[in-house]
Amino acid sequence: MSRRNILVVGGSTAIITIVGSASSSLAQSAATDASLDLRANARQVMIDIFHKKDPTVVDRYFAESFIQHDPNLADGLAGMKSFAAEVASSPAADITIYRIFVDGDFVLLRSKYEGVRRYAGPAIAFDLFRFKDGKIVEHWGGQESEAPPNLSGRTQVDGPTEVLDREKTEANRTLVRTYRETVTVSLRFDRIEEFIEDAHYAQHASKIGDGIAQLRDRIASVAKEGGQLHLTPRRFLADGNFVLVLSEGDLPSGPTALYDLFRVENGKIVEHWDVLTPIPPRHQWKNPNGPF
Repeated sequence: MSRRNILVVGGSTAIITIVGSASSSLAQSAATDASLDLRANARQVMIDIFHKKDPTVVDRYFAESFIQHDPNLADGLAGMKSFAAEVASSPAADITIYRIFVDGDFVLLRSKYEGVRRYAGPAIAFDLFRFKDGKIVEHWGGQESEAPPNLSGRTQVDGPTEVLDREKTEANRTLVRTYRETVTVSLRFDRIEEFIEDAHYAQHASKIGDGIAQLRDRIASVAKEGGQLHLTPRRFLADGNFVLVLSEGDLPSGPTALYDLFRVENGKIVEHWDVLTPIPPRHQWKNPNGPF
């Protein structure tokens, strides 16, 4: 029964309102419990692979129908087991998980890999899992080499981690979607201040410093060199004050999967982290599913 209907039934109002409130609270509690379970499971998967060096984790957490989107990993359970075995064979392999966000059936981990042979050194990573019936059914991943602190002294992983303002999740998703489509797709850089809080804009990208001016300078330098900046957003995932945009990019360096994480505060973007992962030529893909 809607609130409009409740208001017109007179003496029954209080009873119906109490029941509705209890039902809403139970639903919210169930949703929170489910999110905590997904968060814990996604974290445990990576801990078991990197810390316990346990390839059998794949059988426990991944569905038979598992689909792999990271073009550098083979498809299905066999591909995931191969990666887990590779990590297990690397004695120094380790992972530090900095952030975990949940959006429905999706869980995003922001981490640093160390000691894995396929990477030249420490790698900053985004891992996106989709769950169904308690099992992981899809994975997207992007990694790039760890870089020194940027022009403002920020690293690729430091900064706030706490999820706040969950009641604003959809508003924040809409804000970042509009920013992406307006500023970086339609290239309306004159409107950037509508979306970004310049005075408090903290930048963690390795080649840019804080503030809007640094961002504009970086874009201008690419354009001056004749580089293209064509972005096609593929996914928008949000959890409270954090929003991830997964985009397909045609950059001067070539085809790229861009993982951009934004923090929103009081209706403005105030912080940004990213990973830019080159997309190998199609004939080099280890699976047929594509990175998006």
